[in-house]
Amino acid sequence: MEIAALSQKIYSQIKKANRLLIVCHQQPDADALGSMAAISQWLDFLGKTQVCYCQDLPPLNLAWILNFKPLTVTPDEVIKDNFDAVIILDSSDLKYAGVEKILPGLTNKPVIINIDHHATNNHFGDLNLVNPVAVSTTEIVYHLFKNLGVKLTGQMASALLAGIIYDTYNFTNPNTSYQSLETASDLLLAGASIAKVSDSILKNKTIDTLKSWGEILTKLHYNPAFDIATAVITEKDVIGNAKDSEITEGVANFLNNLTGVKAVLILQQLDAETIKGSWRTNDDLIDVSKLAKLLGGGGHKKAAGFKLKGRLQETQSGWQIV
Repeated sequence: MEIAALSQKIYSQIKKANRLLIVCHQQPDADALGSMAAISQWLDFLGKTQVCYCQDLPPLNLAWILNFKPLTVTPDEVIKDNFDAVIILDSSDLKYAGVEKILPGLTNKPVIINIDHHATNNHFGDLNLVNPVAVSTTEIVYHLFKNLGVKLTGQMASALLAGIIYDTYNFTNPNTSYQSLETASDLLLAGASIAKVSDSILKNKTIDTLKSWGEILTKLHYNPAFDIATAVITEKDVIGNAKDSEITEGVANFLNNLTGVKAVLILQQLDAETIKGSWRTNDDLIDVSKLAKLLGGGGHKKAAGFKLKGRLQETQSGWQIV
């Protein structure tokens, strides 16, 4: 279905809904939060009662995106409520969205609207506005608004731009297209603050974070057989107030600038029994989302992730998952 027709169907469902739930994925990033903020403000304009839900609170440097709007993180508060429609943003499936166990517990059956750009999205919604070619979910939301003639405020434009800048790593990732640059230009014309967005996303490294990166980079390993660079992050590598979210993803994005390798894999021990993995590549012939999916995760062709049960253990022959 064309986006114009699908946009009208989404608007029709939202227009007749009295109470809506907006959901973004766990450990929310700028794309998830930017999509939520823009949709939420649009619903405000339409006079719709809404609840914004995320399994985790946003990182402090991104709290401005939601304009410090209340965010529900308690599933029990959602389950006891009634919703006519649920809008799920930037999530390839209900588990990643953090609502896999919540939706079946709702007293009525709301319409599920799925807006996303992950190639691994399983089209779980009643309405699925999914475009894996888009660089971010906020880019899709921008085109949704454009088709519906929604006038953007400066705050909405900044929120949408934040998702594009985050997911393109400041327009340096291979997925950056002329359409995303054109969209970013339109958002600046609508009042987005590129200084505010860039500072919060790109200039947020602490001394402890960079010290942690130093520890991690000493364990950087190159495998010539597969032309892959790997790095392992143990619990003791995370120094002081360094945030886990800035460690794995930050190091993965940084190492994606390496020359002479086809892909990068970062493995981080999150807790006693959970390992987080992040794949990155710039090679046109490699789709890391397929590799991540084999390991129970998902993502994009050039950037994907997964979680495994186990522990990282160093042996004479190298690091192993036990």
